[in-house]
Amino acid sequence: MIITVTPNISLDKALIVEGSFEIGKTHRVKDITFVPGGKGVNASRALLGLGYKAPVLGFLGGNAGKQVKSIFEEEGIICDPVWINGETRTCYNIVDTINKTQTEVLERGPAITREDIDLLKDKISKYLSRDTIVCMGGSLPLGAPIELYAELVELVKSKGGRVILDTSGKALKKGLDACPFAVKPNKAEAEAILNIKLDPNDEEYKNIKEALDRFSSKGIKLSMISMGKDGLFASYEGKYYRVTPPEDSNPVNAVGSGDSTVAGIALGLEQNLKIEEVLRLGAAMGTANVRTLKPGDVRKSDVEDILPKVEVTVI
Repeated sequence: MIITVTPNISLDKALIVEGSFEIGKTHRVKDITFVPGGKGVNASRALLGLGYKAPVLGFLGGNAGKQVKSIFEEEGIICDPVWINGETRTCYNIVDTINKTQTEVLERGPAITREDIDLLKDKISKYLSRDTIVCMGGSLPLGAPIELYAELVELVKSKGGRVILDTSGKALKKGLDACPFAVKPNKAEAEAILNIKLDPNDEEYKNIKEALDRFSSKGIKLSMISMGKDGLFASYEGKYYRVTPPEDSNPVNAVGSGDSTVAGIALGLEQNLKIEEVLRLGAAMGTANVRTLKPGDVRKSDVEDILPKVEVTVI
């Protein structure tokens, strides 16, 4: 079973502006979408596109929270939230289709309490078994201890489950100490936490291997660093991999691609695929995400088209 945990769920609004987007200018919106957002949320949506229902767990509150829950029901995504005081955050993605840019403006969201956290842990526990894979990540809500992900990783591990952790900064540092099964920071996040410069065009991949080794030294089985259009680097059982997806000629919206990659990794692990195929599926789902406006809106037909084009090489 796969579940996703997103402590700081949001209501995401993608605004498609007329003409080119310029700072300090007035813009009219020609199209808009409303979707629940957050790393785990996008992963659950991506999995649904392949016919797999992964429940979303996290915190919701206020009218925005009610709207999020309603949209989940319309989408067919299972949501089992902890209801809290305060208003679920709203995040904005301003999409310029002419210059192919996205500008994100993110609210911080409501504060949570220790009681809220304990209720979330109780909910997570109900889904856990030795076969459970938990996609966990995103920013932490106000009031959450910086060790929250470490605490949740320990909970999952105590029941025999596996965590794929995808967060950044201090939350990632603390989460690493709990030794999740897998991590997948992006290039900027990995550089920040490790204080190292990563160059995907370095033929020897020296710094990238060093970065992966530093994650693996924590006891992490599957260490990954996503590089956007340059693909994904990973280490598993002493081998290093470069995963290169095909370049999409007509990208629509890249938001959610990393989360869709995590969804593919989780699905490959759940299906007990070989590690090369796990990585291939992750990259295919991440690439399929850029073809649609909604984050995590992965279509099975796109994944099937992309999958054989993904290159997985040992480096």
